[in-house]
Amino acid sequence: MILAPLPSAQAANRAGEPETAELRTMFATHSALLAERLKSELQHKIYGRTPHRILRVDEPEGPSTAGGKQARQAISLVDRKGAAPALVAGWVDVAKGQASLRNHDAVAKRYEFQHGSPLELLPEEYDKFLTDVEEVLRTSAIQVRLLVPDESAPTRAMVGQPVPRAASVPVRWVVLLVTVAFLMGLAGGALYGPG
Repeated sequence: MILAPLPSAQAANRAGEPETAELRTMFATHSALLAERLKSELQHKIYGRTPHRILRVDEPEGPSTAGGKQARQAISLVDRKGAAPALVAGWVDVAKGQASLRNHDAVAKRYEFQHGSPLELLPEEYDKFLTDVEEVLRTSAIQVRLLVPDESAPTRAMVGQPVPRAASVPVRWVVLLVTVAFLMGLAGGALYGPG
């Protein structure tokens, strides 16, 4: 396990402040550095018209990712003002060197299912976001996979529809069969008794 001080703690030391360095593991450090790189390279980019959305990459919580098992970070588009719901575009896992991003159709279907209204972000605007994120990830040696919508994903029309029940044996028949089997066992034991 390799521990490295956080960049913010190093900057505090250079500024003459007392050292309060929290140590991070190698994967946690790499995850935080990738998040910072994505943010710095895309910080001035705005996607969509009302609401104006910007990139958000979740940094790992805490100093460790359990050997990379918890290194997955969500990649989202969030409203600059915080009023509109976030769009989860995918994730990146530095430990595995992989990222998975959803295409516009997948994000739009999920958004409409969750919020009951169509996504206001146009496909061209979202595709520009994907291109920008992919470029940074690929130059960071992250393999990117694009996800298309899952046709079996529920739609709002499917929610609330009755689910057909499988044919089953009524409980009273099960109780009756168990009782009969028990009584037959008792009768068999009485007839053949010990010995």
